[in-house]
Amino acid sequence: MNGLQGNTMAEPRVFGHDALALTAGTGVIANTKERGVVIYNGKATAQDITIVTEAGTQVIFKSVQPGTVVGGKTPMLATKLIVGTDCVAIY
Repeated sequence: MNGLQGNTMAEPRVFGHDALALTAGTGVIANTKERGVVIYNGKATAQDITIVTEAGTQVIFKSVQPGTVVGGKTPMLATKLIVGTDCVAIY
């Protein structure tokens, strides 16, 4: 794959390429068969967000701040959003 040897601007997973508004509890997030998505908290207040990770583990992230992503400085890749309001999947 091009760019996987030190060219940050060409890294395929460093920057978002698409986004999708999510509804919690609706099953597997579209197009996450091979790679999960980063979940963005678009709500105006902090909230607990529950996801299923790429590894299949269900995890609750407490008090995810508005305008941030699940996992903070270490974003988690998710395949399902179980609990969360006004969340966006970043591909």
